Amino acid sequence: MNTEIETQQQCTHPGSDGKQATTDQFPPGFPVNPQCANPNGHLSPPLHGAHLPAQPRSLPQYGYQQQQLQYGYPQYVSPTNSPDSQKLLWEYEGNSHNHAAMCPEPTSRIRVSLIEAYLLMIILGIFGAHHFYLKRPRWGLLYLFTFGLLGAGWLIDIFRLPVLVARFNNEASHPDPSLAKKKRLDDVYVLWFPGGLIGLHHFYLNNTRLGIFYLCTFGIFGIGWLIDAFLMPYHVQIANSDSQDSTEKRFTTTCILAISPTGLLGAHHYYLNRFGFGLLYTFTFGIFGVGYIADWFRFPVLLKRSNKGRTMLHSTHKHLDDAYLLWFPLGFLGFHHFYLNRRGWGLLYMYTFGFLGIGWLVDLCRMRTLVENCNRDIDERVHLTGNNIVGGHVPLNYGQTGPSPPGYSNPHPGIYQTQQNGYGSVPGMNDQPPPYEAASVPTKGH
Repeated sequence: MNTEIETQQQCTHPGSDGKQATTDQFPPGFPVNPQCANPNGHLSPPLHGAHLPAQPRSLPQYGYQQQQLQYGYPQYVSPTNSPDSQKLLWEYEGNSHNHAAMCPEPTSRIRVSLIEAYLLMIILGIFGAHHFYLKRPRWGLLYLFTFGLLGAGWLIDIFRLPVLVARFNNEASHPDPSLAKKKRLDDVYVLWFPGGLIGLHHFYLNNTRLGIFYLCTFGIFGIGWLIDAFLMPYHVQIANSDSQDSTEKRFTTTCILAISPTGLLGAHHYYLNRFGFGLLYTFTFGIFGVGYIADWFRFPVLLKRSNKGRTMLHSTHKHLDDAYLLWFPLGFLGFHHFYLNRRGWGLLYMYTFGFLGIGWLVDLCRMRTLVENCNRDIDERVHLTGNNIVGGHVPLNYGQTGPSPPGYSNPHPGIYQTQQNGYGSVPGMNDQPPPYEAASVPTKGH
């Protein structure tokens, strides 16, 4: 052993004789790992008299400093003895003591009293004081300018005030931001009577267009207002739905427009993007009332058909119920033939009053066949048009198909590319021969 090295700290290691061996450590001032272990927690082996440098290597600002020894594994030095690390440790310990002061625990809202809410409602409830007390400022302003919804809302609040107070205290104990956006069924019914005649409940449910429609038609002459009394739970369910589609047509709106007097003018058909039928209903008062009454029962089918057509590329199929609706009572004028793209037959029926009624009666039995034939023609036309657009091909003579020939005018610019040079309408096909056999040009003398 080097006599100049003094023992600063002892670490025990199992010796060869089974006893605990003591090894000399580092020179004075050399910071060591108190656990005599590397960062992985393994004990380092005995040094067996290895000579260490008189001065330690410079330590990094952070981390462990590795010392390469002559024998055994490298020794790691703890960084806690360095001045920089000690300073950081002191700052961390000082901040940890003040953690509670720096990050106070969130406090919940103050709970309200039912007795105080009743006192405010009885004395100043017609001005919405109890709603301001329950942190419902919009309702408070509405009551303030409408004198408690003409007194009706104030009377209803006498019975539902315990529900409002319990709801407020529950949200105060368990705050949830998503609950603040939920629409409540009791609130909707309070707005429905009597404010529903001017669409207040629809404005509350974010049905702005329907609310404006109610405002201009006084709840669609009161009939739509009565229908909403039964459809209100469905209104609330749709408003609170997270997956609602803004382009999807709603059952409640279709029902109101179809059953109310606006159905005579085809309002539900306009809403479902059936503008042809809407115009027909407008000028014939719902096809003289027959179509208006029939739509009371078939509007769910029309709604499903409209929403399904949004996701389909081609929704021009004709339907049997529409054809029968046009057959009676306008079949004498050939309206069902015009609907089925049989314009010649439609004009013939118009000038002969449906073959003096005989053709009109025959069409009652063969209407299904007429609709199926019309849809088959539509499918074939769509299939040919789809091939032209997707494949970039146009029909050639004798039923052949191939790339667009030179000089062909593209009827769908921007959908597929055409080229003026070569045979192909697709880039890279200029050097390829046409897919059909070109006719040989006869030479002179043949």
